[in-house]
Amino acid sequence: MSLKASAYGTFDDWPKPDLTGLTESELEDYQRKYTAMRLFCSDATTQEIQDCTGIKKSNIYYYAERCMKSAPDGNLWGCRALLPNLHIKGYSRKLPAKPKLPEAKGGLSGILRQTFERFPGLEGEFIKIIKGSKKTGHVAEYRKRPISCHRDFLGLLRQHGVKDDEWPFYTKYLGLRTISKFVTDTKQDQNSHFVRLEGESAAKAHLAVGRGVRPQLQFTEPFDAVEIDGYHWDCHSAVRFKTPDGLYVNVRINRLWVVLMTDAASQAVLAYKCVFSSEPSAQDVIDVMRYSISGQPRPEPVIAGLIYPKNSGLPNAVIEGCKGIVFSAAKFDGALAHLSEKVTNTARAELGFFWTLGSPAHFERRPHVEHIFSLFSRNVFCRLPSTTGHGPNNGKAPNAEQAATQIPILAEDLLHLLDVEIAQYNARPSEGLFFLSPLDFIREKMAKDNNHFLPRTLGSRCQPTEVLQMKRTVSVCGNSKKGRRPYVQFMRVRYSSALLADGWGLIGKKVIIYIDESDLRVLTAFTRDGCLLGKLVAMGHWADTKHDLKTRKAINSKLADRTLQIASEQDPVRAYLAGLCTSSQSGSDLHAQEATEAARVAAEAGIDLQITEPQPNNAVTTGKTLEYSDSLIIGKPVPDLNDIINQKRRGS
Repeated sequence: MSLKASAYGTFDDWPKPDLTGLTESELEDYQRKYTAMRLFCSDATTQEIQDCTGIKKSNIYYYAERCMKSAPDGNLWGCRALLPNLHIKGYSRKLPAKPKLPEAKGGLSGILRQTFERFPGLEGEFIKIIKGSKKTGHVAEYRKRPISCHRDFLGLLRQHGVKDDEWPFYTKYLGLRTISKFVTDTKQDQNSHFVRLEGESAAKAHLAVGRGVRPQLQFTEPFDAVEIDGYHWDCHSAVRFKTPDGLYVNVRINRLWVVLMTDAASQAVLAYKCVFSSEPSAQDVIDVMRYSISGQPRPEPVIAGLIYPKNSGLPNAVIEGCKGIVFSAAKFDGALAHLSEKVTNTARAELGFFWTLGSPAHFERRPHVEHIFSLFSRNVFCRLPSTTGHGPNNGKAPNAEQAATQIPILAEDLLHLLDVEIAQYNARPSEGLFFLSPLDFIREKMAKDNNHFLPRTLGSRCQPTEVLQMKRTVSVCGNSKKGRRPYVQFMRVRYSSALLADGWGLIGKKVIIYIDESDLRVLTAFTRDGCLLGKLVAMGHWADTKHDLKTRKAINSKLADRTLQIASEQDPVRAYLAGLCTSSQSGSDLHAQEATEAARVAAEAGIDLQITEPQPNNAVTTGKTLEYSDSLIIGKPVPDLNDIINQKRRGS
């Protein structure tokens, strides 16, 4: 089929370019070519086209051939091929390369393309080397440099029989510049592949977005889906300890975390929790879920003049009807806390939500919560003199650790500042919500169609304050013959109540207890047939100070390895806190890890931090101190058996 026959009737389907950047003369020349091609695709003869446009017959077929070629985007070049100074075909060298002296320059244009045409398959082999294709028994170089690719290319040429008097072996640098440019162009043309292969985690995550394709899952109603993630504070902070002489010192603590939940539709912050620990735990994630349903208290206002905007805060605190609403789907990343049994099974079974798990470091799966974290960093933490920036060489303030204690930058101040920032964010109009604030978006959705919004709630199954509590089945202990009243035991602590203490018939039977992991002073008990036994209170001084499950485990661990001794009349929590706050002289020599743990325990208990003077043999007691002797093992640290064996071997 002739070129004119194949082009007949196709002109309307040809891609048309934008002509804004053309000059008047270039536009006039383009219009003549455009008219010629329009007539070429019709019944007009070439003579008629020449008479109408002034373009020679040979040029008419030249332009038509260009327009009918395939472009890199898969379509015909069409009228785009008529633009001035546009090359649709790479330069093709015709003459063979002649031998040259090493210092001679020029005369080698298109030599690499000619070499590829001379040896079919050479270009494909070289591109595989550039892309780092794996071979059996071969370890590929990471982020292969152009000079390494140049060496491999020379080896390929030798395999194809290229001699010393042929290009590139007779040049001074063996064609390094030409080959390096080809490597750079190849990486640019296949940039997505090389980003996946060699790029940073943020670059790999960006590849998944920006394609112009809308996500398949669209969340348009509040509480349809939430995003949960953790953020490591980009600054150092300190806590204030009271010394034995009544003065106060500031002690640096480890960088804190905030676990945050946002709504996917409104982008509002639903709940959050600041974690005094090196890593968030599964219980911290559970607490955030509970806060989103039952609400959470505001931190103590400690910064004078820092006020909350009017009608700002968390949705369940400022919007009527938001308390008690349960989300339908949760979006997590691959953090270990999100993969725990508590989150994946227990919480899902109780709340009945779907969950979707994204890969670590792929922030595009949770765009709203990641955007809020960037706001926290930009608006709060990276503006402080103790900021750590975004990396060791990216925005870290000089002497950031010292600034945290000398200025000082206290954790309680940052908690207040962060809460105000979250309140302002929820009340701030957003262009993405058509200049509604996240709170206003929720209000509008709930009031739409005469308040026809139907939220998902827990119903009458449990109160919002009792949601997501740990459930255990335990036996009632006691001895009626010896007069030992009934009790239950949890985490090495006995619990009882006036009702249970008189329930002699329950001894040896199973009961169900519900544990609030944030406060182990009280449990709720039920019989197997559902009868309420009421609140069970911890016996002894375990009921004096509020403490959570993590603190109970830490105290029991220290009691087990005998690094902490507690007298019967002591409060175990305060004794543990005193052990953490023990200093030789002043608070300046307290380790940041111990100070962080002390701040966590004190925040849970609602008590002040106070440095205590060291006790003999690290025994932390306020009552009667244990008597030590060589004949007693009680009260001493557990001996190291390896040291004992080594000492005996040396003696023998």
